[in-house]
Amino acid sequence: MVLTGAETASTFLLLGFHGALCPRIPSFSQGINLHQLSRNGRFVFRQEQKWRASTMRTRVVESNEALALETYGGVWEDPDDGSESDYDDGEDENGAVGGTGTDDESESRGGGSDAQMPNTTASETYEEDLAKEVEQLLTPEERQILQENETPNLGRISTAKWKPLQTLALSGQIRHMDKLVKHGLDIDNVDKDGRTALHKAVIGKKEAVISHLLRRGASPHIRDKDGASPLHYAAEVGAIQTVKLLIKYKVDVNATDEEGWTPLHIAVQGRNRDIAKVLLVNGADKTRRNKNGMTALDIALRYGRDFKSYDLAKLLLILPANRDPLYAHDHKNRIFL
Repeated sequence: MVLTGAETASTFLLLGFHGALCPRIPSFSQGINLHQLSRNGRFVFRQEQKWRASTMRTRVVESNEALALETYGGVWEDPDDGSESDYDDGEDENGAVGGTGTDDESESRGGGSDAQMPNTTASETYEEDLAKEVEQLLTPEERQILQENETPNLGRISTAKWKPLQTLALSGQIRHMDKLVKHGLDIDNVDKDGRTALHKAVIGKKEAVISHLLRRGASPHIRDKDGASPLHYAAEVGAIQTVKLLIKYKVDVNATDEEGWTPLHIAVQGRNRDIAKVLLVNGADKTRRNKNGMTALDIALRYGRDFKSYDLAKLLLILPANRDPLYAHDHKNRIFL
């Protein structure tokens, strides 16, 4: 708050002052007389406390750079505006599909400017000191386990349900995923449900991980034990950018699971018009029936008579039954929406 001086003296009554300007002032609901002085535009606040005889004066001094509150025994600090927060939830500046250019991807490729790169010697020294410190804290038996596992012991750190690559994919740990693959783990390794790390990344809507896995050679065609492909799950979670990315990798838009459901069935079930449209213009067959004999239109009509049902029904009725996906792209391979 900026206070300016005036030539004429005046008195203001401030109520409910809770010590916001000075931490030494206790919370109370007393009156404060503000006596304005004409000299150099400065103010003197005089707090009159009925239950105490002493007074406290605070001077607000205006400088060229900022306002500093000078108190007897107190220092003013500007409130934290969050500009230096450790937490940064930034977005992909390039706007590329699949999160290309994100920080975690750059880290996995060893990217980054020289100013952001840590000092290699200092990092190695810290790692050596940390290793020595931890080894001193371990028991002889624990130290022996560490010595026997210089590289990841994949057989001992995973189960049929909990696979390390799938866990790392869901948590977005791209650099550690690459480390496991480097040590021989199949990038298309499946868990007991038949899901790969790509399945898990799609379910978790980890676009940067999805893009990275596909570039590293992960197959987008693998289906889990229920016959669901990554495209099925992308339609389920409403990840339209992932749907577009998987289509660019030539996935089957009419793939059916064990119950005959296609990604289009799932998109309509989720009432996601945008994804349904992308699938339709890229070759999804709206006449396909699941094992219950229902088409995507049947599912839309069974949701009841509301705007979304009519909207999806119109989309399914107007667009062609099985459009050649080649006509869904222009010369720059952009998908028409």
